[in-house]
Amino acid sequence: MFFRSSFLLLILCRWLGAALELALPFSDHAVLQAGKPLPVWGKAIPGGTVTVKLGERSKKTTVSAEGFWQVEFEESGASSKGITMSVISGRERLVRKDLVFGEVWIATGQSNMRWMLKDCESGEEEIEGGGDAKIRVLNFQGRLHPDGSRFPRDFLSQIDESNYYETEGWQRASPTSLAEFSGVGYFFAKKLRKELKTPIGVIHLGVGGSPIEAHLPKRAFLRDERLKGLLHEWWENPGYPRWCRERASLNLTEWFENPVQGRNPPHPFAPTFLWNAGVQPLLPYPLRGVLWYQGESNATLDGGRGAPASKEVNRRKFEALIGAWRRAWRGNDLPVYFVQLPGLNRSWPIFREMQLEVAREVSNVGMAVTIDLGHPTNVHPKRKRPVGERLARLALAKTYGKKLVAEGPQVVKVRILKEALWVDFDMLVKTSDGRAPVGFKIAGKDGVFHPSEGEIFGSSLRLRSGKETSPVAVRYAWADYPNCNIVNKEGLPASPFRSDDWAVRKAGEIRVACIGDSITAGYGIKDFRRHYPFVLGEIIGKDYLVKNFGNSGRGVFRRSMRGSEKRAYVFMPEHEQAIDFQPDIVVCNLGINDLMDWDAFGKEDFVDDYRALIQAYKELPGKPRVVVWNRLTPLFPGQAFYGDQNVDEINDAIGEVVRLEEVEAIDLERPMKNHGDWFPDGLHPNAEGASAIAKIVAAYLSPKNDDR
Repeated sequence: MFFRSSFLLLILCRWLGAALELALPFSDHAVLQAGKPLPVWGKAIPGGTVTVKLGERSKKTTVSAEGFWQVEFEESGASSKGITMSVISGRERLVRKDLVFGEVWIATGQSNMRWMLKDCESGEEEIEGGGDAKIRVLNFQGRLHPDGSRFPRDFLSQIDESNYYETEGWQRASPTSLAEFSGVGYFFAKKLRKELKTPIGVIHLGVGGSPIEAHLPKRAFLRDERLKGLLHEWWENPGYPRWCRERASLNLTEWFENPVQGRNPPHPFAPTFLWNAGVQPLLPYPLRGVLWYQGESNATLDGGRGAPASKEVNRRKFEALIGAWRRAWRGNDLPVYFVQLPGLNRSWPIFREMQLEVAREVSNVGMAVTIDLGHPTNVHPKRKRPVGERLARLALAKTYGKKLVAEGPQVVKVRILKEALWVDFDMLVKTSDGRAPVGFKIAGKDGVFHPSEGEIFGSSLRLRSGKETSPVAVRYAWADYPNCNIVNKEGLPASPFRSDDWAVRKAGEIRVACIGDSITAGYGIKDFRRHYPFVLGEIIGKDYLVKNFGNSGRGVFRRSMRGSEKRAYVFMPEHEQAIDFQPDIVVCNLGINDLMDWDAFGKEDFVDDYRALIQAYKELPGKPRVVVWNRLTPLFPGQAFYGDQNVDEINDAIGEVVRLEEVEAIDLERPMKNHGDWFPDGLHPNAEGASAIAKIVAAYLSPKNDDR
């Protein structure tokens, strides 16, 4: 009996010994935000008392029935002298040493924010000399890095939002702590430290490849009808960023083969995951502001070289995130400074324009222009020092009131005078290389842009082109990886901009929009460069610009639903993007998914709905050719609808649409019917089949067929 009582007492003591907890942000060497009240919080035994001593000050409170406690200290001025925090409850005592008051910033986003100092240009030199103890970093790193791995199910079953991030706590700047810290975050801190002479703390939360959806709280989705649907089965939701879905599916292969019942797939790309894992545990730790470098996964429909994603939707998401940060830290004026995406061989101009609009129209934000810091093919440019320093200039000028120029030239007016077009900036401008201005194109009412010659007159530029004597619009640096050189006297670049809202077009360019379902989208073919639209673009010729606007699972019937989700292609963002693309040719592959609803809605609805979709393209100003797949690629044994007579009925209905709308048709059935080996699942082509489709379409679209 004595042994049993002693054992229970030992267990109780151990439990009590682990009862007192201090919130995650409070570790040795922490930077506490100066000039703001300081809440300190944690957990303890319900009903007990907790005393917190911070230097010479002391606060006492009672633990709630749920086991939580919190005290608040009055604001303190900046101080480099380290102090001690003691937290006492009963016989328990926690001590944190070397705490300083200074400036605290969060640095978050995706891989370019996460990009480690050791991998940056001049990073090794910075690491060797990184001994400023008043720069301190709190580095959170994810346990699951979303590379090309298939993670073991046992590992995945242990991952959730509560344990995803790992950290060693606050660390003073040193070669050890800086090597794997964010390069952008470090260079930002270094410049602030130099100018402010106070301790600087940066909390890093970036995760490579992460979409903005992962950084948003659930409330942000529920507040917006356009975003709410993204919470539903994100890993197969066609509205969710495609690259993120594909990479997560690879990482979670073993999970999907044998899922843990009652749990969603654990992945940092999931909506709300990084907010819950990273931001929530920090609240309400005071800070001065937020740094954001993200967009690569959201800028295009496929996260790569595909068509631009909706500017409106991306802006909704970004403004929702800014609002979420401000609500979380209870400050409508919380500074948010972000990085405009640099030059790269991806369709980012529209996304950069969205960022520029946010910078101009949302209060207390700022944008670091980095169009000059990119790389033509590397999504991770290594020049991170100027990125961090430009963010720091924004903070110094806008948040700390320093008298310095924080931004590059901004356009205030575009004027048309005779045969020239004038661009007025808000400051004196020059070129970064001392040569004539480059990167400008002007267009007349025909919408065709021509390179222009520019001449600088103080804060204005005069633009002319021998090919356009009546200009009405101008674009600057409006390209994936532009050659541009307009800066101010501090060397800060002007942002890409345009004065029009037309679709982007090169002289002589023939635009091909491939719209359709999973075959167009490239289902089952992981490398987008082997999807049929991409292959089509490779073989059809340099005068053609081919974009993939496919969306898996889509059909024609407007009334078709799956749960609460509309299934028709006409309701999808890809349809909007294809319209905005202003194509010269539309190649349409739809119909096979309507087999599931054929008996419910029938031929009449199908013909009417397909005609309405086609008319949306025919009514575009450019009056594009519309080419419809008819007959569709065949089904093969093993596919659920193989041999179903409704397949013929759908093909016949498509034929009627072609006749009534007087559009063109390509027969994909006949050349494919003897190649079941190209369709492993009986429906979707493999890479060889996709290549064959591309060749058939290319042959049809060749100039000799233009009179069809």
